[in-house]
Amino acid sequence: MHTTAMKRFWWGVVTILYVFMGSMPASAIPTMPSGPNTVKTNGPLLITGYSFTGHSLRYVQVYNMSSEVASLNGWRVSLEFGTSSQTVYAAMSGTIAPAKYMTVANAVAVPSATIIYNDGAPAADPVPVSISLLAPSTSNFNNESVVPSITTSTPRVAGSPATFYFSRNVSASTGNYLSSFAAFMPSSNFTLASDKLYEAPSEPSLSIVEVYPDSSPCSPFSADMTCNDYVKIYNGSDAMIDLAQFRLRTGTNGQSVTTSNTVGLSGALAPGDYASFPLTLSASGSWVWLEDIYGTVRYDRTVVGYPSSSGHDGQSWSWKETVGAFEWTIYPTPGDQPNRFEAPATINTCDGLRINEIAANVATEDQFVEVINVTGDDIQLEGCLLQTNRSMTARHVFGPAVLSSGQMKTVFVKDTSLTLTKTTNGTVYILSSDAESEVDAIDYDGLSENTSWAKFADGWRQTYVVTPDEANSWLEYPPCDEGYQRNTDTGYCNKVSTASETPTDCGEGKYRNPETNRCRSLDTSASLTPCDSDQYRSSDTNRCRNLVSTASLLTPCAPGQERNPDTNRCRAAGSASDLKPCAANQERNAETNRCRNKTSNTTADFPVEAVAQTGQATMGWWAFGGVGMLAAGYAGWEWRSEVAGVIRKFGSFVKLGR
Repeated sequence: MHTTAMKRFWWGVVTILYVFMGSMPASAIPTMPSGPNTVKTNGPLLITGYSFTGHSLRYVQVYNMSSEVASLNGWRVSLEFGTSSQTVYAAMSGTIAPAKYMTVANAVAVPSATIIYNDGAPAADPVPVSISLLAPSTSNFNNESVVPSITTSTPRVAGSPATFYFSRNVSASTGNYLSSFAAFMPSSNFTLASDKLYEAPSEPSLSIVEVYPDSSPCSPFSADMTCNDYVKIYNGSDAMIDLAQFRLRTGTNGQSVTTSNTVGLSGALAPGDYASFPLTLSASGSWVWLEDIYGTVRYDRTVVGYPSSSGHDGQSWSWKETVGAFEWTIYPTPGDQPNRFEAPATINTCDGLRINEIAANVATEDQFVEVINVTGDDIQLEGCLLQTNRSMTARHVFGPAVLSSGQMKTVFVKDTSLTLTKTTNGTVYILSSDAESEVDAIDYDGLSENTSWAKFADGWRQTYVVTPDEANSWLEYPPCDEGYQRNTDTGYCNKVSTASETPTDCGEGKYRNPETNRCRSLDTSASLTPCDSDQYRSSDTNRCRNLVSTASLLTPCAPGQERNPDTNRCRAAGSASDLKPCAANQERNAETNRCRNKTSNTTADFPVEAVAQTGQATMGWWAFGGVGMLAAGYAGWEWRSEVAGVIRKFGSFVKLGR
């Protein structure tokens, strides 16, 4: 019996475990992850033409439809015919430039093909099922395949077997290749478009000799090379170099090519010549170098690093041959000319160059000095010096630039070694290139914040409109906050009236005051009755008032009356004995001469006083009685049971008494 019970117990445990395991989700069972399911993409190569005789391939034309150099390594040309037969004709190698063609062909059919293979005599039908470019096994590209479509009407060159020619169709609207092909009969002078495989040129005898990373702001009409960042290169060989094979790059390792950090070169550079090319450069420092036109090779010998141009406004990072190193120079030399580090032999007097605006008490990064050409001719700026009293030894030297008549040029202090005092006095100078002649000097003192000291037709003034590289504009006070406008009489900002541009009509007999924008009554005094001769009309009330209001001109009081000096009115005159006697219970007030009730002489604490019976008092008693009756009725209703019991007892008592 004990054994049977134990068996039942364990069978129950097994059943519970079976149910529990059966209820577990499938995800609870660990599985090995499957390999990545990589999606393949189309490669850069496209079949644009082919020809075959029987199932012998004559040629395949291949086009690089990408924008980069494409590698041919590992790609193979094959032809499939029948149900399972395939022939691999050629393995390709090398590189093909963007938008270029190459041909893989039978040596007999196209002896000048890019890649040539040998093939025996063409076999008879069946015709090819597909022609393919087989992608490298290590790539993630799809095979590029085309399927010939042959009918009895398909053009062909007669023979046994016949020869077919196909070319890929091109969109008439976009010029891009379509997916379809057209069969054609080649003319007697038919040739295939085929380019050489691309090979990057070997490292050229070119070097970067000047980097100009922080160009000066110029007029949009200026053709001065220093208006743009640029890089200058030098041909140090004894042979002409085709620059179209190369491009300039700037940036850091790993950066993608963009239109701003890359520029293709052009032209041919003769031995010993220089050429400059515009390129957007970082003013905080970076690298520049040369590479082949497609960027497959970087020429490490040409890499030049340049520092931040902060404090070197208008200067270039130039190779100094005498010391064998790069240095900053205040004489940028774009174009076909060697680098310059010394002042030109000719002294620039800088005549006609004047200071036009000084922004001192502004944010440090916004401080500037603006100069202007006040002559009617062009001025050469090269070598002219700018100096302040805060830095008598530090000077800003203008590089090669031409300033046309009336043209301005702004020099931001942050880009120079100059300093400007903000709240106290200071001076700015323009000096000749040899620093011996003072061309212009302007003092300023105690400028308000966010103002500039600017030149106007009538002299120098402080203005709250700061205008670098623009005509000066005078504003005496700082701009008012939004919703306020400057009162030209007081100089204060007043709130702008928010009255509607078309206010409501004030109504008949009124007008709107232009100063307060409120309605006022029209002056109707012309239609009023004229005042008497001894009166005038008040401008405040539009009423008539007496010209003189003294008591001597008033109408005399009647006999027995006198004029009250406080109110200017007539009142009864005389002593109290002349007045009408007061009642028995009254007495005369000595101050007003009027009768009033006598003061009670009763000595009792609570004297009895007569109360006059009035209608109000009677109504009060009626109200009091009504309220009492209501209270009694309510009490009777609430105590009706008790009252009924008392009455019954009282009735029984009466009966017993009988």
